[in-house]
Amino acid sequence: MTLESAVAFAIGMFFLALSPGPGLATIISRGLASGPVAGLAVTGGLVLADFFFMGIAMVGLTAIATAVGPVFQLVKYAGAAYLVWLGYKAFRSTASPLLVAPRSGKGLIKDVGLGFLVTLGNPKAILFYSALLPTFLDMTAIRFADFLVLAGIVVVVSYLVYGGYIFLAERSRRLFASSKASRRFNRLTGSILIGAGVAVAAR
Repeated sequence: MTLESAVAFAIGMFFLALSPGPGLATIISRGLASGPVAGLAVTGGLVLADFFFMGIAMVGLTAIATAVGPVFQLVKYAGAAYLVWLGYKAFRSTASPLLVAPRSGKGLIKDVGLGFLVTLGNPKAILFYSALLPTFLDMTAIRFADFLVLAGIVVVVSYLVYGGYIFLAERSRRLFASSKASRRFNRLTGSILIGAGVAVAAR
């Protein structure tokens, strides 16, 4: 892989991460509800799913995607249902001033899993890697070093872009310090999560 190819891939990843979608909605809503660490944990799940799709693309995306297509469909609907459930819980939660409790290890694992499920059920990720990788790599002569370079780019770009969104979400969360504002916030967060779940299921 040349330096020019790596830069071009980084630019593509930047715009992919920047674009609105279920993954971004989930990161923002979890960051608002449970603090920036939860948002970063969801980002970690998205990155792991990106690694998964990138690996599939490198070993033969079309054949594998065709063979396990029904599995992706099940994962997609499971992730969508979980997002809707989280949204319902947020929408129905009692109104109280927003005080974010530290996330436990178990809670963070759930957030990582949520990010992984949301991305795994998103066809945009499959199309991105299947269309983009062949333009940067000779798919018949792939090296493990190429995977490591691309994985590093995915990590850096994802955490820079999503970290920026999480920072903005954290700043806005501090505005909701009263019970009335908290009630509106809960409904907004719940609506975002439910909308993200519906978007995942509809793709």
